[in-house]
Amino acid sequence: MEDGDESAAAAAAEAALGLSPQVFVDEVLDIIADVSAEAFEYCLQEAAAPGVLGAATADQKAAELQRGLNAIRHVVKDALDKRMSNWEKYCFQHCFNIPEGFVVPEDDNSCAKESHKVGTSDSDLDVELDSLRRKLESANKESENLQREMSSLERQTTYKRKLDSAIAEIQKLFEDKFVQENFEDLAKVIPLLQQKIIGMKKTRTETGSLIDQQVWNMNGLRDNKRPALGKGLTACTEDIQEIVSILQNK
Repeated sequence: MEDGDESAAAAAAEAALGLSPQVFVDEVLDIIADVSAEAFEYCLQEAAAPGVLGAATADQKAAELQRGLNAIRHVVKDALDKRMSNWEKYCFQHCFNIPEGFVVPEDDNSCAKESHKVGTSDSDLDVELDSLRRKLESANKESENLQREMSSLERQTTYKRKLDSAIAEIQKLFEDKFVQENFEDLAKVIPLLQQKIIGMKKTRTETGSLIDQQVWNMNGLRDNKRPALGKGLTACTEDIQEIVSILQNK
């Protein structure tokens, strides 16, 4: 009575879970039997192919081959049956054995729950992908800003290098002894040049006053004006020649 109750409970549990151990075992045994039969059939066809057996004794040898293959087939079948019988017992006792105290849930929504989990997982993946896309865009923008800053720094470095080179050339020019001597000579000549310029201005002023006086002298205007202007210009030319001579001697 108890065995019957246990069998009924096991059958109910298997049905609730969608299991059918006996059907599974029978299908496996049928597949093995079909494969074995096809293998022996293939051997027989290959052995009976034209040219394999002599034409004179083909029928006799074909019959002998058939008997030999049948004998081998029975031996193989007996060995397979024993092994598959043990495999069947193992499956029922261990693989498909219902644990004691197992209770089938009244409303099994495992498939729906699993589907919900999968949907939730996909949603989480979408959110994570969106976050990664935003981070990637931010990283690209930051990279562009850094690239612009690097380009600006490179331009500034190039400009500074050229400026330093120009300053170095100017410093080298001022450090040259010949240039220093020329500047020293020029510094000495500048006071003399200033004195000559003052003298030239004074001479021009005096010449202008003389011209004004001669304008009022209507009788000797033409005769007196030319010597006065010539004298003034002669004095200016001499002053300029003197300055040039000073510069050349220095």
